[in-house]
Amino acid sequence: MGYTAVHTGWGRLDASLDDLGCGRSWADVHRVKGLELACPECRGRVFARVSPHRARHFYHQVRPPDCALAHESPKHHLLKLELATAARAAGFKAELEVGNEARTWRADVLVLDEQDRPFMALEAQLSPMTPQDARMRTERYAVDGVAVCWVSVEKRPWERGVPSLRVTPPRCRGEAWMVRHGMARYTWAAPRTVRTKAAWRHISCSLEDAVRWILQGRVHSHTGPDGAVWWTAPSYVQLALGRARLEADAEAVV
Repeated sequence: MGYTAVHTGWGRLDASLDDLGCGRSWADVHRVKGLELACPECRGRVFARVSPHRARHFYHQVRPPDCALAHESPKHHLLKLELATAARAAGFKAELEVGNEARTWRADVLVLDEQDRPFMALEAQLSPMTPQDARMRTERYAVDGVAVCWVSVEKRPWERGVPSLRVTPPRCRGEAWMVRHGMARYTWAAPRTVRTKAAWRHISCSLEDAVRWILQGRVHSHTGPDGAVWWTAPSYVQLALGRARLEADAEAVV
């Protein structure tokens, strides 16, 4: 199931938007007989419905074996919606299930800047992926000038090598999706001695906050000395660099 569909006259429809992104209403597509809607991925016919979680979406009556949108899990479906909602709450235009013209990538959520240019992809990555595939797919986005943040709900072997977040779904209604790994700060208790304990530590925050900080440029992806990648504020990077210089100077004196 997916959030998007294509109508020959109305264009692209997005079930996560009140006007479906094309000036129509949900009543125009839900349970309307004879309406021809197509999947943007495989071009097969799709229909509108509402899930038990009250999420509006489009589904294939017969799921094609080679259509990625047709085989997404409910958890993947909900995480995509959460990412799009967080991006929109941060003041950005976000489109679901958008690919480039060359069809080298298709973003779960594609975030646009003030000139409607794509600049960030938010990927709900719940299926297995190798570190090599993660880097390759990240580079495909980079060719088109699009950054990417990979979001998972379990520890994955690729999360150290690409900008990512590991999140926890809400346990009950009213709770928020929480980031458990991928957002970090550098702590340095006092600058009096180079022996003061200092380290990068991952912090917990809501997914909505993390997405807002990333899109607004308040945090950036940073690669640590061991090659691990995480999101952090530029001030923490400068603090870590200053610490490294102090340690280097201390070693030079010894």
